Amino acid sequence: MRISPTRMELSRLKRRLKTSREAHKLLKDKQDELVRRFIELLRETSEIRDRVNSSIKTFSTQAGLSVAGFPYKMVENLFLSKEIMISADIKKKNWMGVTLADIKFDVKEVKPSSALISSPMLSKTEHDMRGLLPLLLQLTEDEKNCYILSAQIEALRRRVNALEHVIIPNLIKNIRFIRMKLSDYERENTTRLIKIKTLH
Repeated sequence: MRISPTRMELSRLKRRLKTSREAHKLLKDKQDELVRRFIELLRETSEIRDRVNSSIKTFSTQAGLSVAGFPYKMVENLFLSKEIMISADIKKKNWMGVTLADIKFDVKEVKPSSALISSPMLSKTEHDMRGLLPLLLQLTEDEKNCYILSAQIEALRRRVNALEHVIIPNLIKNIRFIRMKLSDYERENTTRLIKIKTLH
């Protein structure tokens, strides 16, 4: 890029440098805050995932014991006859300029299973598994927001790095170049004036 070594260009570059430094600070602060929130959300999501995995292991054992003595086909029919409808109202929420998912789930039991082919232990297993559903739905929302935040942080990091390692250093280099050229011009003018004076 050709730089015109003039005072006007020097003033323009100084203004650009000031703006770039301010933008760098704002973007860096935003990036740091997003990283902080991302780590919090990641920790929450990890805890929910651990609870879900632990519950599923417990239910597997519990379910195995609760269906003992029942024919497989009967147990299969018990759970297949049950219908649950889940609807999701997906909205957006703004957090520091980042659009996150705000999902509200509505769970309705359309067709309950027959109590005639159930047992207290099997009913408890079914009830416990239904209690896991809100956690699974919360996990869905949190994991989606983790993905959104990670993508936003990556985009911000690229912009911060471009400002820090490319744009600002180039502006500083160009300002230094213009100052050096202007200083050379001033010296040349001073030398010319001295020569003119000595000739007169």
